[in-house]
Amino acid sequence: MASYDLFIPSLELAEGGYQKLVKDKGNYNSLHELVGTNHGVSAKFYETIIGRPPTEEDMRSLTKIEAHVLFKNEFWDKVRADEIKSQAVAEVIADHAINANPRVTVRIVQRSLNKYFGKNLAVDGVVGYKTIEAINSVNQTKLFEKIAQERIAYYKRLRDFQYFGKSWTGRVYALGRKFGIEIKKKRM
Repeated sequence: MASYDLFIPSLELAEGGYQKLVKDKGNYNSLHELVGTNHGVSAKFYETIIGRPPTEEDMRSLTKIEAHVLFKNEFWDKVRADEIKSQAVAEVIADHAINANPRVTVRIVQRSLNKYFGKNLAVDGVVGYKTIEAINSVNQTKLFEKIAQERIAYYKRLRDFQYFGKSWTGRVYALGRKFGIEIKKKRM
């Protein structure tokens, strides 16, 4: 089964330290103040954790250890990655949950399982027993590739792709390289 500890190097490669990019919506709190992101934890997300709009100081003082606790509890565990037999598949799913949102990610996984593997899952964004069973029942390399392709297609539809597309898709390709899986261009 997959392990968060094995995911840490991939995550740390994708998520750096503190940054404060004006065009990154995740760097703003609910008061529309630019306070930044640290270790991949966005101001928007951190606000849901601390129950108030974070300040720049709150964001700067977030430690890497605290970030990993949040990533494990709020993303890895939400997509039930410990129950996925393939480390590669668990990472491509959990990484997207962190980068986008767990429900968005799970819908992509469910649609991929239905479309490419003939499953009949409800596309509800919730990882239940049937979704885990379906994930673990198919060819893991092919599933990784299809999820990766759908992730890239999702990113390309986003308005901010022009600013962050290279970084977003770079995460996907880095995971492919890590696991020796070629991500072929999706046929339309």
